This record gives sequence, C-alpha cells and structure tokens, in this order.
Amino acid sequence: MGSYRDIEGFLREKRNVKILILDTNNIQFFYQNREVLTQSFIFEPYDMVLIPGWVRAEYAHHDGKVAYILGITPPLFFVEESEDYLPMIGYMDKRLMELFRVAAPFRESQRFFSQHSKLEADELPDDWIELYYDNGFFTRQTGSLITKKNAGEVSILTLAFLLLSHYPNEISNISIATSDFGIIALKKKVLEVAKVPPLQLNVTNKPPISYLSTDVALFNAVKAGIIRSQDVSILRPNPKSSIFVENFDDGSSGLHETVVDTPSFLEMCSDPDRYKIVF
Repeated sequence: MGSYRDIEGFLREKRNVKILILDTNNIQFFYQNREVLTQSFIFEPYDMVLIPGWVRAEYAHHDGKVAYILGITPPLFFVEESEDYLPMIGYMDKRLMELFRVAAPFRESQRFFSQHSKLEADELPDDWIELYYDNGFFTRQTGSLITKKNAGEVSILTLAFLLLSHYPNEISNISIATSDFGIIALKKKVLEVAKVPPLQLNVTNKPPISYLSTDVALFNAVKAGIIRSQDVSILRPNPKSSIFVENFDDGSSGLHETVVDTPSFLEMCSDPDRYKIVF
C-alpha cells in the first residue's frame, strides 16, 4: 500500500522540511557501522526519511537491515513507485514517463520507453510502471535475490524531483544518502530539461538536492566528535573517488574531483576549516 496520503498529510502547510532519501549502499554502510555512527547522529537532522519501493526491495531479505530501518526515529515513509509517484505529478502518465526516461539513460530503459512513448496516455497499460521496473533495467538473479542495476538511483532521483515539484513551498532541502557517483550526472541531465515541455516541473534552477555520501557522513562525524580521525581508517580503508572544496588563505577556494586515499582523507578530516566534503 502506498504512502502518498500520509506524505501529503505530513507535508502540507509545513515549511522548511528537511528530507532524507536512503539508497541501498548507504543503508548497508550505516547498518554495518551502527555502533559507531549512531542512528541519532545520522537521522536527527531530518524531519522525515523516505525509502522508495525498489530500494526497500533490495534490502528486504536481510532481517538485520529491516530492523535497523524500522528503528529510525524521524517519521519514516516507504514510497511505492507504482502507487505514489503518479499523484505527485497530477496523475499525468506521460509526464511521469518522460521523467523516468530522462533519469534513466540506460539501454534497457530506453528500449522500454521507445516501445511506449508513442502511445497516448489512455492507451498505456494500467500497470506500465510495474512493467517498466520489470523490463527497463539490467536484471540479475542470485538464488531468490533479484537485483536491478540503477533501479534504486532512478527511483530516488525521480522521487526527489517529484517532491520538489509537488511541494514547492514546504521543503527546505532533500538530502540523498548515496555513494553512487552516477546520480550526480543523472541529476544534471534531469535539471537540463525539467522546466521545458513535456516535463515542465515546478522546480528552481538550483534545486535544493544534496548528497549524504559515506565520506560526507564520516567527515561530519569527525567534525562533531562522534569518532576520532584515526578511527576513520577502519571505516574507510580503501581509496575512493571524492568531491571536496579546499579553502585557501586568500579567501579563494578550489573544487576537486579526484580519488582520495585514506591518509589524505584523514588529513582533510583533521582540518575542517580548510576542507569541506561535497560527495
């Protein structure tokens, strides 16, 4: 059963609501390190936490992660793509299909949309969203576990833009808890066409979408004194791609996108006035 009515009741007539949308990879990281990065530290800054249906499907087989998610203290909503997305775009199937199409530039997805895009709205199958998730992603099955490459990221990004369009006055910002770099390019792609037909989403040119990557969470935890900088090497033992800002003494700053090894990341954590992790 979908959560649109609950989300509508929670958000309407509110202001400055801070939302966190969870991706599977960060759920894994937060769960594995729950004794160090406490739930209160991760989730207290937010007024509501959202999990798209496909993200939920990716961890639902794991009892520990299910219990961890249900222990989140801000209001938690599971958002079903097939039930909750259409109400947020005025039940306009063709606009939602276009948003999915732009957010998913993958071969399987584009093949699905090429087969359905020429149909009028009243000609679309009633279950076209379910059909899209069944057929629009590269699928792998291991035993009883089914994974669909990029399905979670597409669900998250589509949901973020739907929320900002449907609730233009209620939301302060949406933070996406993911460590998948691909979502940055997908967001840029959606934003390029968000305000023109056939999408015409009611969003600003600088939508308040940010990222709570694992590196951002660790940097913030060191800055807040939740963990010591020397403990980061246990939680981040390998080099990772990172986006960060470096501030200089003359007041200028530089934006860097590069692979950062653990010693360099520790140095950045120990000097939060000079560095700020973006992703």
